[in-house]
Amino acid sequence: MALRKEQIDEFHDEENRVMKERTRITIDVSPELRKRIKVAAAENGISISEYLGHILEESVPVKHPEITRGHPVTLEAIERLRRLREQIFQENNGQFFEDSSELLYQQREERTRQLMGEAEE
Repeated sequence: MALRKEQIDEFHDEENRVMKERTRITIDVSPELRKRIKVAAAENGISISEYLGHILEESVPVKHPEITRGHPVTLEAIERLRRLREQIFQENNGQFFEDSSELLYQQREERTRQLMGEAEE
């Protein structure tokens, strides 16, 4: 099957567009490491470039992920949170929350007394 010139030009245009979106990085590695990389890439059925690209994508975190949902924080929202915080503080006699460790201790003591009472019967 023969290709028309337009099809070849479209292919090269797309290939050039993809290449412009990427940049080249050059590193020096030992011949032994290069062999290992080449073998690993071949075992995965991909090029060395693709293989190293996958490794780098997994290993290098994105520092500033885009926020895709939610709303920007406004001064009004911050002020509403401050008022809510103050309301909670006042409703709980100067404490934001009860001391949960004390509640757990009391519940354990009560349960121990129950279990000891059942054991004595």
